[in-house]
Amino acid sequence: MHNKLLSIIILVSIIIGASTLTRGHQWGDDFAWYILQAKSIVTGTTDEFMEISDFTNYQSTLHLGPLAYPWGYPLILAPVYALKEIHPLALKLPGLFFYAGFLICLYLFAKDRFTRTESLLLVSLFAFNPLLLRFLDQILSDIPFLFFSMLSFMLMTQEHKRGVSHYALIGASVFFMAFLRVTGALLLGCFLIVEFFKLLKNRKDRAAAIEIIRNSFVTCFVFALLWGLNLLLFPSGGESYFSHYTGLIETARELAPTYFNIFSRFFGEANAWTYLYYFLLIFFLLGAWIRRKKETVLLLFFALWLIVHVTYPYPQLPRYIFPLLPIFICFTFQGMKVLINKLPEGHHQVGQTIFYGFWLFIAGIFLFTSSRSAYVNLRNGRTINGPFDPYSLEVYNYIKEETPPDSVVIFFKPRVMVIMTGHLAIFSTECDRMYKGDYLVLSRKVGENQQITPEDISACNLPLNQVLKNNRFIVYEIQK
Repeated sequence: MHNKLLSIIILVSIIIGASTLTRGHQWGDDFAWYILQAKSIVTGTTDEFMEISDFTNYQSTLHLGPLAYPWGYPLILAPVYALKEIHPLALKLPGLFFYAGFLICLYLFAKDRFTRTESLLLVSLFAFNPLLLRFLDQILSDIPFLFFSMLSFMLMTQEHKRGVSHYALIGASVFFMAFLRVTGALLLGCFLIVEFFKLLKNRKDRAAAIEIIRNSFVTCFVFALLWGLNLLLFPSGGESYFSHYTGLIETARELAPTYFNIFSRFFGEANAWTYLYYFLLIFFLLGAWIRRKKETVLLLFFALWLIVHVTYPYPQLPRYIFPLLPIFICFTFQGMKVLINKLPEGHHQVGQTIFYGFWLFIAGIFLFTSSRSAYVNLRNGRTINGPFDPYSLEVYNYIKEETPPDSVVIFFKPRVMVIMTGHLAIFSTECDRMYKGDYLVLSRKVGENQQITPEDISACNLPLNQVLKNNRFIVYEIQK
C-alpha cells in the first residue's frame, strides 16, 4: 500500500513539474554556458569552447563566471542537445527524471528514521513543494546535484553492514556531486573526518581499524579514479571561482542573515511562513542535537556548506541551499518526535495526530499552490519568456543573417548571445571598452544591468549607427 502511495505521490509531482515548464527561460545566462558546453561535447569542440569562454570572460568588464562549469551537467544535457539542439522544453526534461530519483532516495533515507506514514509525509513536502517544482523550469545543475547529494546521504548513513562495493558506490556518488558542482567534494571531506574519528575511537581494535582504513581507501580511490578520468577527458576552467574568495569576514557578515532566513523560502514567501520557519527552527536544533552522534556527517556537511557559501560574494539564493533542505526537514521531524515521546503516555496518540495533521496541512497547501501554478502555465500556453521571446529572436536573427560571422557583439548577457548567434560576445559598462565590439545591443527593459542604458549611451560619444529597434532592444553598428 505504501509503495503504491509513494508511486502516486511521485507521479503527481512529475505531472505538476512537467506542467510548470515553459518554452522560455529567465535571463540569467548560466544556462547558456551549460548548453554551449553540452554542444561542445556533442561536436567534439571543447577546446574551441574554452577559447570562446576565455574571450567572453577576459574581454568583458568583469568575469561572468568560471571559464567552464563542471562538465557533469553538460554531459547530462549532451544527448538532449544531440537530438533537439537549443530546445528549452527538451533541455529541462532531465531535471524531471532526476527530481523523481531524488524523491525515491529521500524516501529510502527517511524510512530508516521514521514510520512509513511519516516518510510519505516527508516525501510529499518535497514532491509538491512550489519552490522546487518551479525551479524545474531552470536549465541549471541544481536538481541533478540534489539527487546525487541525497543518494550520498542515504549511502553514508545506512546502518546495515556495508561491504567494499557499498563504499565504492559512496565514492562514485560523491564524485558525481563534484562533477556537477565542485563544492560537492565537501561531502567527501566530511565523510573522511567522521571516519578518522571512528578510527581514533577504535584504534585498539585492530580488525575494526583495518576495516575503517580499507573502506575509506576504497571511497577515495573510486573518487580519485573518476576525477582523473574527468581531468583527462575535459578541460578544466573552474579556477576563477577561488579568486572571488576575498574579504571572507566582511562577506560572511553581510550574507549570514540572508542565509539564515532563506530556509523559510521552502515554505513560502509571505511573512507568515517566515514565522513558521522560526518556530520549526527550534525543533531542527533539538533534532540535530539528539542525532548529533549518529548523523555527524550530515551536520558537518550542513555547517561546511553554509560556511563556503556564506563567504562567497555572489549568492544565488535559494538554490544554493537546496542540498540542505532535506537535512533541515528531517531533523525538524526528529525534533518534533522527541517532544511527542516526552509527553505523558496517554497523550502520545494526540501528539502524533497533531504531528500528522500539521504536516499534512502544509503538504496540502503545497499541492494546491503548485497545481494552481501549473494550471496557469498550461492555460497561458507555456509562456515563452526571457531570451526566447519574439523580440529577442528578432535580434538574434539580425545578428546571424545581417552581420559578418567574425563580428563581436556587446550585450548585457553575452553568453546568451554566443549560444543563440554563434558570434563572439562580451558585456561592457565602460565607454572605452565598447570599441572592442562591432555591434552594440542594448536592452530597453533592464536598466543598468551589465550595460550602459539606452538613455545614457549618447554620453559615450561613440560612432553609432542604429540598425534595428523593437519593443525590447536597440541594435547599433559601431562604426570604426
